[in-house]
Amino acid sequence: MKKSYITLFILALFMGTVATAFADCIKDGKAYPTGTEIGGFVCTADGSWKIK
Repeated sequence: MKKSYITLFILALFMGTVATAFADCIKDGKAYPTGTEIGGFVCTADGSWKIK
């Protein structure tokens, strides 16, 4: 039983790391992929909006 909890913990940790590797930019509750240009801003790979 203890082994299954450890396995689940490692799996959850891995999934969290993978999700952050594909960070999108969020604007008005909607996710946009890297490179999207909206209103003079560009979505960057780190998930932030930079002035174009």
